[in-house]
Amino acid sequence: MSTTTNTKPLFEFARDYAEKGLSYAHEGLVLRDYQKLCGIEDLESEQKLLEEWHRLFAEGKLAWGYNVYNPSAPFFHVPKS
Repeated sequence: MSTTTNTKPLFEFARDYAEKGLSYAHEGLVLRDYQKLCGIEDLESEQKLLEEWHRLFAEGKLAWGYNVYNPSAPFFHVPKS
């Protein structure tokens, strides 16, 4: 997905949010805030954003769940390995 020139990659954006803690490691929050940051307003671009988001999980860069009390989506974490 091509984002605006001065926008950090989605992975870095999500990693920064996850490092802030449970309240920020939430799929909906990350996607909405990133959408605003990038100025995404049309359905095609939103769907490209979703594809990129899901690719991060498929590639193992992000994993579902934050802790044992929040073990699945919409919470996520960045694997250490």
